[in-house]
Amino acid sequence: MGGSEVPLIKAIENGLKLGLTIIGTTIGAGFASGREIWEFFSSYGIQSVNGITLSMLLFGLSSILIVWISYKHKTENYYQVLEILMGKFLAKIFDGFIFLYLFSGSMVMFAGSGATFEQWNISFIIGVGILAITVWLVMLKGVNGLIGLNSMVIPFLLIILIYVPYQYALHHHGLSGEYIHSHLEVWPSALTYSALNVISLLGVLSTMGKRVDSVKDIYIGGIFAAVFLGVVALLMNEALIRVTFVQQYEIPLFALVPLERPYLLLIVTIILWLAIYTTALSNIHSLVHRLQTKWHYSASTISIFVILAIIPLTFIGFSTLVNFLYPLYGILNLYVLSVIILYPFQNRK
Repeated sequence: MGGSEVPLIKAIENGLKLGLTIIGTTIGAGFASGREIWEFFSSYGIQSVNGITLSMLLFGLSSILIVWISYKHKTENYYQVLEILMGKFLAKIFDGFIFLYLFSGSMVMFAGSGATFEQWNISFIIGVGILAITVWLVMLKGVNGLIGLNSMVIPFLLIILIYVPYQYALHHHGLSGEYIHSHLEVWPSALTYSALNVISLLGVLSTMGKRVDSVKDIYIGGIFAAVFLGVVALLMNEALIRVTFVQQYEIPLFALVPLERPYLLLIVTIILWLAIYTTALSNIHSLVHRLQTKWHYSASTISIFVILAIIPLTFIGFSTLVNFLYPLYGILNLYVLSVIILYPFQNRK
């Protein structure tokens, strides 16, 4: 991988912004709530550390490769990257599946916003409406808006997601011993988790090529994102394997908040909503950039149509959407992850 010479300080600045965007795309409600960490890793017991390490290595590598392909070929949407990875025929087939994945993922995030507001006795539709307005406001500024928003929000989100599990693990030393998957190997779950996130990453990172100055930016961004997500995941895992009956919690992160600190519960709720927000924004951004190749309107105009199409569908319910949609895309995601990881080994003319 080659690249033009860019001062190291500038490359670090650009790389950190890219890394924060990658993290913002990945930390959705499932990750921030601790639910995904428990399901994919902590439920396997002590070997969960190996699973997280493998998953973050795959995550960092796939992020770097997607941005590098976008940088090399100056792509503007995920379909152009798909063509490079798998040719026109398969790209057209996967294009439809990925569009549905991003659209349905957006539905899940909008429903999650409504459900979060309901927890505080505020109307579901108000939660959906606030997410819709805030997503659209950032879409007015395009890719720069997405990068800027993540640069502001994600550091705060990371601090809380590191602090809460660290404090819990510090004061709770005994392991719970209740690991429902401890008799199984963790690596298939680690592969599945890596694949679960690759479509959202493909959608966003395929639009970054023209905004990357050098390959240094790409390496710094990918490594930074993988390391910090790994730190959060490992700390969350370290805390969750110490919680008794953790599988009974809908949102395991709440089990880590001390009862005598109710203000922290409010902060954690805000963090969960911000995680929903950044993921919804990433998905809408990906959809809009794909649709711009078909509809010659501004990103803000197309985003209005996409958001208005999503809102009525959010009333299906948050848990119903998650339970039905996530398993549906397992094979699709694994295949896309495979072709991304194997891309450097393909023979290129």
